[in-house]
Amino acid sequence: MKKRLLTLIFLVLIFIPRMSWSQDKVAESVFAHVSKNIAAAGEKVWFSIQALDQNLNFYSKIGYAELVDRNGLAVYQVIYPLQNGKYEGILEIPNSLESDHYLLRFYTRISPVLSEKGVFNQFITIINPKKPSKVKATIQNGKSYGFIKAEEISPKNQTSLSLKSKTSIDFPSSFDGKVSSISVSISNPFLPETHHGYIRREIYRDIQDNSDLIPEPYGHIVYGKNLNTMIDTTETFFLSSHGVQSFLSSAKPKPSGDLYFEIGALKAFNYLIAQSSHIENQLNFSPELPFLKLKFKEDFIFPVLQMEEKDRELLTDLITSGQVSNYYYSNDSVEFAPIVVGFDADKTYLLDDYTRFENLETTLREYVPEVLVRKQDKKTLFKVLNNPLGSVFQENPLIMIDAMPVFDTDALAAFDPVNIQKLEVMTREFSFNRDKYSGVLSFTSFNNDFGKFQLPPNALYLNYPEIQKVKTPKSPHLNSNLSQENFPDFRSTLYWNATANGITSPLEINSSEISGNFEIILGYQDGDGNMKFMKKPLKVVNR
Repeated sequence: MKKRLLTLIFLVLIFIPRMSWSQDKVAESVFAHVSKNIAAAGEKVWFSIQALDQNLNFYSKIGYAELVDRNGLAVYQVIYPLQNGKYEGILEIPNSLESDHYLLRFYTRISPVLSEKGVFNQFITIINPKKPSKVKATIQNGKSYGFIKAEEISPKNQTSLSLKSKTSIDFPSSFDGKVSSISVSISNPFLPETHHGYIRREIYRDIQDNSDLIPEPYGHIVYGKNLNTMIDTTETFFLSSHGVQSFLSSAKPKPSGDLYFEIGALKAFNYLIAQSSHIENQLNFSPELPFLKLKFKEDFIFPVLQMEEKDRELLTDLITSGQVSNYYYSNDSVEFAPIVVGFDADKTYLLDDYTRFENLETTLREYVPEVLVRKQDKKTLFKVLNNPLGSVFQENPLIMIDAMPVFDTDALAAFDPVNIQKLEVMTREFSFNRDKYSGVLSFTSFNNDFGKFQLPPNALYLNYPEIQKVKTPKSPHLNSNLSQENFPDFRSTLYWNATANGITSPLEINSSEISGNFEIILGYQDGDGNMKFMKKPLKVVNR
C-alpha cells in the first residue's frame, strides 16, 4: 500500500496582490522546446520548459501550458511543477479537436506581466481524420508578426538515411556543454514558413493592465472568491487537497471577497474540497482557474490549414504514429518534495492494534484517554486534554479525516471506523494560520478515501485542474526495442532528450518505418545566456 501522508501548512500567507517588489528579481524569461509541431488528435507530445531570470535564477515553482484555437479559446490546459525553474512533460492532444493549426503557449503566473519574454508561443498542427477543418481559405489582412525561427546548422544540405537504419549526426563542437534539449521529429509541411518558430507576448493586448499578480515561489496557490453580499472577514475557509497525499490549507476573505489558499510543495492531487467554519450556512465560494486571460490582438491572424491529395501518405503515417505513441511512454511517477509538516502528534493510535467497535464514539471512550466524549445540548463534544496546563479544553478540537475538516461531531461519533487506519492526537493548543484550536484529532484512512465517511452536505467538491505528474520517456530514442529488427516501429519522433547538457556529437539516430522529411532541433544557450534554436534537415527514404 502506498504511503499516505497528511500534511498541514503553517506558514501564514502574507500576500499583496498589487506587488511592489522589484520587477528585475522575478522577470522570468520562458523558453520551451516541443518535440514536434505536428501531431494527431489523441497523441502525446513531449515538451520541456524553463522559466529563469536574466541571471539564470529561478523563482516560480509552478508553470502553465495551454493549447488555444483560432478563436482564442483554450482547448487544453495543464499545470506542471517547476524544479529549479525547469520541467519535462507531455501534452495530451484531445481527441475532440478538429484538424487545424493551434497556438501552444507556456508561462508562469507572473511572467507575462513582468517580462517581455515571459510567454512562449508556437504553432502546432493537429490532424484529426474524424474532424476535418471547417475553416475556409480566405484573404487574410492581419499584421505580419515576426516569429523567431531556428537557425540552420551548417552545412544546410539534408542528411539522408533509409527506413529502420542508423546514422550519426554531427553538430558544431561549440555546442558542447550548451545544448539543453534535442528533438528529431517529422517536419510540418502544412504550417506556413512565416509561422514557424516562436513568438513572445507582442501578440497579446492589455497584459500590463493585468496588475493583480499571484506569485508562486513556494508552490501552487488556489485563488477563489467569497460570493456573499456581506463579506465576513473573520470567516475561515478550508481547502483540502486529496490524492496520494492529503493537504489542508485555510484562508480568511479580504474585504473584496478574495481568498488565497497556499498548497505549498504539494504536487499531486486529484480533487479539492472547500468548506467554511460557518457550517450552518450554504457555502458560497467560487474557485478561479489559475490560467491567465490572455487575449490576442485583433490583427493577429491564424493561418488556414490546407491539405491536398498528395499529403495522404504523410497523414496516414502521422495518424498511425499517433495511435501507437502511448507505447513509448513510461508510467506516471510522483515525486514527493519535502513539505513543512506543522502537525506534531503527541499520541498515535493504530486502530488495528485494538478490538474494533461499531462507532468512533465507543472507540474513543474505550481506547483514547486523551479525548473525553461528552453530550451538551444533545450535541456530541470531543474534549481533548490540555497537557501543558493539566486541564481539559472546553471546545471541540480541529477534527480531520485525511486532511478534510469535520464539523459534524454527531455524524463522526456514529461513524464506523472499520476503514480508519490510525488516529493522531495533539494535546496542546494548535495555531493554524490565523486561527487557534483546542487540540487536534486527525484520522487517516487506509485508502485515503475518508474511510467512507460521507462528504459534509455544505462542502463543495471541486474538480480543479490537476498538477501534471512527472513524465519520463523509456529511452531518448522512445523505442526501447531498437535492437529487434522485426519489432513494429512507427515513431514520428525519433529522438527526444530534454536533459542534454554536456552531450557531444556525433548523435546516433535510428529511423522508424515512416519515411519523409524530418528535422533535428537543438535548444541551446548562447554566450550571453539566451536560449535559442538551431535545426538541420533529415530525410528518411524507402530504398
